[in-house]
Amino acid sequence: MEEPRIEVLELLRKIRKSAGDQRKIFLALYGLLLFVPLALTVVALGRASLTGQIGAEFEAAFLRPVAATRGFFGAAFEAGRWGLMATTLLGLWFAAMAVGSFFGLAITRMAAIELTCERRAEVKEALRFARRHFLWAFLTPSGLLLAAIVLLAAAALAFSLGRVSEPLLVVAAPVAIVLSLGAVVLVVGLVAGGILAWPTIATEWSDAFDAITRVYGYSFSHSHRVLLYRLGAGLVLLGAAVARGLRAAFALLCFYLALVVGFGLDGSRGIVEAILKEPAAGSPFPRTVAAWTLVACVAVLLTLAVARLLVYRSVLQQAVYLLLRLRIDKVPLGNIDGYRPDDSAYDPIAQGFELVEVEEEIPAE
Repeated sequence: MEEPRIEVLELLRKIRKSAGDQRKIFLALYGLLLFVPLALTVVALGRASLTGQIGAEFEAAFLRPVAATRGFFGAAFEAGRWGLMATTLLGLWFAAMAVGSFFGLAITRMAAIELTCERRAEVKEALRFARRHFLWAFLTPSGLLLAAIVLLAAAALAFSLGRVSEPLLVVAAPVAIVLSLGAVVLVVGLVAGGILAWPTIATEWSDAFDAITRVYGYSFSHSHRVLLYRLGAGLVLLGAAVARGLRAAFALLCFYLALVVGFGLDGSRGIVEAILKEPAAGSPFPRTVAAWTLVACVAVLLTLAVARLLVYRSVLQQAVYLLLRLRIDKVPLGNIDGYRPDDSAYDPIAQGFELVEVEEEIPAE
């Protein structure tokens, strides 16, 4: 009983060190820089389906991203275009999964190595791993969601067929209920244990089937532990978000005080009003150099804060998976390395093994 407790404390000590790795933050920044244009493209296509003006909507989405996104969902809600809203949300989710299945998996792989092995993970090794397992990382959560959507569509079709006549309704109603329950099970498993998909692939070299099996095995047979560990990880992530928010607020306050000293109280107030009001009417960006500088500082601070939180989230997901393996499967952390001899990055010396040359005896003729 004492040894698992020692390993848990050791794991908790490694989490903060792994989450503060600047290389992971750069990977998260690359992922954000790729996701934002994809997300804005999805929003622009959604706006174009409402207005029919593709070029103007792309310009509005990329020049005023926040206002364009808010305006699209507001207009779609008022027009009752629920299908368009759902399609846009699915597009944003798939864009996030596509980017996260590469950069998020690379970060998770680095965390898996650092939390289980006494060595520093290499970025090239993690990127090579993410490139090889990108398809499985994308198909695991996306396949579950697509399967749930297909089951719901089949259930809706069965209900629509049941409206034709009462005998068809008697046959179609149980089928539709079973399909709906299957979709609910898939969605519940995805929501409850979806965070375990990428850590499973990053640690066990799993394919989509093995990852889904582990996700549902832990989510339904040990749901209390999964919820408990997720709650703990959520509290840690909330604390990190509050800490990053306080730092960003302090940095912005210092910058605003510098503006007050340089331009005076009235001049600084005018600059802030230009930033808040001008994008909504007139020119899409503030015209003054000071306002540009303030916008750039805010964007950089927010981007860095989001990147650090994404890294924290990936490391905590990996830690939750390792805790489940340690507490439920009784597997010591030292036995969870995830290396395969057929990997080009396989380094047995880094794993604590010694290479021994064996001379092969050649039988005499």
